[in-house]
Amino acid sequence: MVEKREFKDIRAGESSDVALDVDTFMAGLDTMQSEIMTARNLVWEAVANGTLEVDLLKRLCKEYYFLGRFYTSEFASLVANAPDSDALSLEVSQHFAHWLQNLADETGYAGDENHVDMKIVWAHQLGIEDAELEAYTAMPETIGAVFTTLYYMRRSYEEGLAAFGWAGERLAAASGYAKTLYEGLRDHYGMEVANFAVHAYAEADHGDAADYLLRKVVTTADQQRRVQRAVRHVLVCRNARTVAMNRWLDEPGAKRS
Repeated sequence: MVEKREFKDIRAGESSDVALDVDTFMAGLDTMQSEIMTARNLVWEAVANGTLEVDLLKRLCKEYYFLGRFYTSEFASLVANAPDSDALSLEVSQHFAHWLQNLADETGYAGDENHVDMKIVWAHQLGIEDAELEAYTAMPETIGAVFTTLYYMRRSYEEGLAAFGWAGERLAAASGYAKTLYEGLRDHYGMEVANFAVHAYAEADHGDAADYLLRKVVTTADQQRRVQRAVRHVLVCRNARTVAMNRWLDEPGAKRS
């Protein structure tokens, strides 16, 4: 006779966690960001004042290509996971409409050139050939930042929105990096880089939208717990990447007069 097994009653022991009100939760994310993101990007500043040596500028270009190549390929997961993708029409959706427009923009169907291709164009301006670009191995901190973000983009909509949109695009827009690099490259290296011209205006809009949309999907204790973890992990990786990049400036000949 086969022994009858008893299965645990999965209906028992429900969590007693209580969600914070959304404004309080979001304020907590801001506080966490200020505590984690302590490094200032000195490489950007060296580009801004024209002192970064050209070989390191080429390395920076390859790093940005790596970011764009992998982030862009995952945009569709945010579109597919958008909670209002079954809205009556695109006009009445918010999450779906935002990420669909973002995907179209990144992949070159909204007027600007494909964002990955723009980074390749910048590489060509610097004399970097395609084979060299593809063969480049990004910094461990860059790999960690990228694939931590991609993990959360695939895990759930709210975590992906938090990781890529709130802790990514929003933070990038607030830093003003795109305008800084665009003007530095134009004024000191004699090149107009469309990639940064586009991101200087696009990321501000995307960052504002990410904050607005995240507030819509952090209403339960479970969502807040998962979003907080995603943001923390991404910010830790991004700050470590900045610290690692700053070490470039300690290399012999890192700056030009």
